Amino acid sequence: MERQTIFEPNFKKIHNIFLVFAVFLVISVLFYLAFFTDGIKQAKAGVSQNISGWAWGDNFGWISFNCTDTDTCGSVNYGVNTAINGDMSGYAWSDNVGWMTFNESDLAGCPSGACKAKLSGNNLQGWARALSYGDGWDGWVSLNGPGYGIVLNGNNFEGFAWDASDISGQAIGSGWINFNPSFGGVTVTPTTVPSVDLTANPTSVSVAVGENSTISWTSANATSCEASVGWSGSKALSGSEIVGPHTSDTVYRITCNNALSSASDDTTVFVSSLSSTYQCSDSIDNDGDVKIDAADPGCYDTGEYDPIDDDETDTLPQCSNFFDDDGDGLIDYPNEPGCSSANDNKELNITFEEF
Repeated sequence: MERQTIFEPNFKKIHNIFLVFAVFLVISVLFYLAFFTDGIKQAKAGVSQNISGWAWGDNFGWISFNCTDTDTCGSVNYGVNTAINGDMSGYAWSDNVGWMTFNESDLAGCPSGACKAKLSGNNLQGWARALSYGDGWDGWVSLNGPGYGIVLNGNNFEGFAWDASDISGQAIGSGWINFNPSFGGVTVTPTTVPSVDLTANPTSVSVAVGENSTISWTSANATSCEASVGWSGSKALSGSEIVGPHTSDTVYRITCNNALSSASDDTTVFVSSLSSTYQCSDSIDNDGDVKIDAADPGCYDTGEYDPIDDDETDTLPQCSNFFDDDGDGLIDYPNEPGCSSANDNKELNITFEEF
């Protein structure tokens, strides 16, 4: 007679429970990975919206930022967009709370601060709002605040938004919303990138030592431009500027930005190796007056220092040579007291003292 223990049925039952749980877990994980880690769904954005992907809130559940996330654009076309100036617009979707708006027209009367949802630098500012608010819940979601916020890192948003709605001190809000949860994440795919073109004139020939050059630039889809390498400072979105004088080859760079991307361009001003043959820039006292180049009045025949003047000889009278010959800070007739006319060849201001 076969012996049977009374515990055998219980072991079988437990084994079956574990088997069912394991099968359910495998199916759930496969479904979860297929739905939330599909690279195409996370990376691409709709034609008119450049933000896509998933955020997560314990009460909101999964929040889709683009209909491409769910392959529903043919029937429900929605998405969130960031313009080149950072202004946000459009709608996200949560199965738990419905539509979440980022449109400025829906955000008037927000609880505090600036209401507009905006990407400023790398930080989101302002508010979003669930349109299904009611029954005491105001639906407001703060995109930044003390100790929290959402930051754009590359093409990925990171950090938390916060809903802390309350009625008479009783918290009823939906809490934290994570913009970079596991198996999710909200990304931006810039659809309008800036461009910039920088050129120097002259470009076909090198400039001489001491000469200036004009650099010009144009940009598109940019909101700001900044100069670096060779020059500096904020620049207009297009324009030209005289740079120099040059003593060596010089690289100039400009970078133009919008809220989501940037573009740079360089140009080089080349200095001619033959420029040292000019008398007014060769570091030689060519006319023997113990004055050299920029310190020689003969290099100011045009009214200002001319480094490509090839004759250092003083050809103009001191009282009309555009040069402060006596070093008193006064130049030429009638500003120089030592000059009685423009033809005087002595600019020295002589004073007589009575004893």
